[in-house]
Amino acid sequence: MKYIVIKGAKSAGKAATIREVCTRLKPDAVKRIYISESGSVAAENVQSAKITEGNFVVTVRKKNILIVSASPTEQKKRITSIMESVSKLNIKPDFAIVSMCGLEKLKDFSTSKELESYGKCIYETKIWRIPSYTFNLTDEWNRRVSYLTAITLHNL
Repeated sequence: MKYIVIKGAKSAGKAATIREVCTRLKPDAVKRIYISESGSVAAENVQSAKITEGNFVVTVRKKNILIVSASPTEQKKRITSIMESVSKLNIKPDFAIVSMCGLEKLKDFSTSKELESYGKCIYETKIWRIPSYTFNLTDEWNRRVSYLTAITLHNL
């Protein structure tokens, strides 16, 4: 599996960036993945506009893309447990877009190291908050989202 890592502070706009990338990918299907504290897993079909913070599997060109739009430390779930949960649903991701806190302060969290056992990182970026209420109209936003969308489509 190939994957992209998007690093940033809690309010840097990781989830908004990933949501816009998913919208531009024009997915055929979107499933929200629910992981309970007890370890049970469920999936629900949703529309791409419903992609917020959390875990999703989107299908583009008959390929499954795992979307982790809330960083594992914010969810208090290691990336390994997220990957295992998706696997319990008999879904094998072909690609992943994973958000990650710039500094993982929680004990036993090492998202980058854990992801290495699942595949190859093809792109890693650090993003900052775009200081504007109309951030989605800025050139910086459009360049960021366009580049991530292009990399994803090229690697499917």
